[in-house]
Amino acid sequence: MKSTSKGFTLIELVTVIIVLGGLAVVALPRFVSLGQDAHDSVAHSVFGSFSSSVSLYHSCWAASGAAGYQTNLACYGAGDVDSTSTGYPLGLDTINSENGTKLQGAYCKQLWEGLLDNNEYKLAMHSNAAFEGNNDIVYWYYGGDLTNKDTHCYYNYIADDRSKGAENWQLKYYPATGETSISRSVLSIQ
Repeated sequence: MKSTSKGFTLIELVTVIIVLGGLAVVALPRFVSLGQDAHDSVAHSVFGSFSSSVSLYHSCWAASGAAGYQTNLACYGAGDVDSTSTGYPLGLDTINSENGTKLQGAYCKQLWEGLLDNNEYKLAMHSNAAFEGNNDIVYWYYGGDLTNKDTHCYYNYIADDRSKGAENWQLKYYPATGETSISRSVLSIQ
């Protein structure tokens, strides 16, 4: 009787290792970037939802026949978000802010929570401590006077890179005009 060996030769094993190594070199960079692609998609999705909510809020304001600054616009969400004089969302309980002419940092957080109505993301006020822990989004505002068209809330999605000085996705919302913009930005104290 003849004995047959059912194994791989050394040449076959080396060939398989070389082929697998080659595949790993080609495919690994693509798999590594999938994590960043996922973070980018999340940032675009949530910031897009915010932008859509601003448009829906303004449509509600216009359809209700409202004119000027409104408190607790009942036709949108829980009915507790106030508007600017131009009908865009401003925040909650803004009557104490000279009839809604001043933007404050607290309003930016209130806007996020009032427009999106979810607790999925952990928000933190822009400070050095915001980059510690498990915060997802850093918020604050620039300017304050709504007659200045540059006054805006900003939201930085830091969940993909919490290190200070990192470039992350940023949403800017201008309450006087309702404009939103999404871009990559380095978060710095403004």
